[in-house]
Amino acid sequence: MLLIPVMELKSGHSVHTEGSGDDKVIVSEDPLETVTPWVEAGCKRIHIVDVDAVLSKHPVNTHRVAEIHKAFPDLEIQIGGISREQDILVWLDAGAKYMVMNSRAINRPHFIVDMCIEYPGAIMVALDSHSGLVRFKGHQTEHNLVELAKEFEDEGVQGLILTDIPDEGHVNNCNITASCELANEVDIPVIANGGIADLSDFEALQKAHEDRLSGITIGRPLYNQHLDFKKAQDLIVNL
Repeated sequence: MLLIPVMELKSGHSVHTEGSGDDKVIVSEDPLETVTPWVEAGCKRIHIVDVDAVLSKHPVNTHRVAEIHKAFPDLEIQIGGISREQDILVWLDAGAKYMVMNSRAINRPHFIVDMCIEYPGAIMVALDSHSGLVRFKGHQTEHNLVELAKEFEDEGVQGLILTDIPDEGHVNNCNITASCELANEVDIPVIANGGIADLSDFEALQKAHEDRLSGITIGRPLYNQHLDFKKAQDLIVNL
């Protein structure tokens, strides 16, 4: 199983969101300083969010991704929030391996299947679900999670990243149950987005292993000192 740290890049820095607000706190002036301890602890993949791209509508921190790839060529890099083909090309050129498509990309007719044909093995899809249903932003229609996942599998998607939204609506408090269940329904990798707060939560990963979960992303607990990556990595290395 993969334990995948999430790193946000803003103005060339490694940052994270503190508390419930939108303010970004600088973790390190040099993102390599953030990544290096993870790699030394056995990290195989990281998930990167280009915060600046949300406003600029195009990749901004590609130079930082290229630096990370050059320093750690065996480290797999997946980029979140992708919606355009031209952005795929830019990130692949920077050294990223996986592109995680957002809802804007998913809602475009034939776009996902076309990208899977053009860039085989590189396209992943991010889904938010609640009680087994998926609703895309700006759309009222709900989709059955398992049926939708199987459609993406048939289209050639490399893997799925699932955020399970609980009843209270706090995404950061989601668990991995829905991701585990989905992993049993499809043959492509399923990664749970969040759901682990501290080392005590890793008991749930035993069940995740039984249910074929491929990985789990982890962000805030790494930055607020609630979770030590090396200890967590040592716990799941054999799962």
